[in-house]
Amino acid sequence: MRCLSVSSARSNLPSLLDDVFKRHETIIINRKGKPVAQLSPIPTDTYQADSVRFPLRSISISIAENFDESDLELWEALEP
Repeated sequence: MRCLSVSSARSNLPSLLDDVFKRHETIIINRKGKPVAQLSPIPTDTYQADSVRFPLRSISISIAENFDESDLELWEALEP
């Protein structure tokens, strides 16, 4: 775990984010010698690929030509 000053973190932010992402490294940011923030990787279960979050996205769906026509047998079955 690295500790950096605010000014150092500000000037090196892109490379720090690369380290957090690629090396799964946590970085502490200090102001006047005291820790004020932490850069850490997001847990893998928090970020999921679209295929996991939207499993039906890759499935093609077709709708029957008569999907909105009423089924008389169904209505008759529902009558008291």
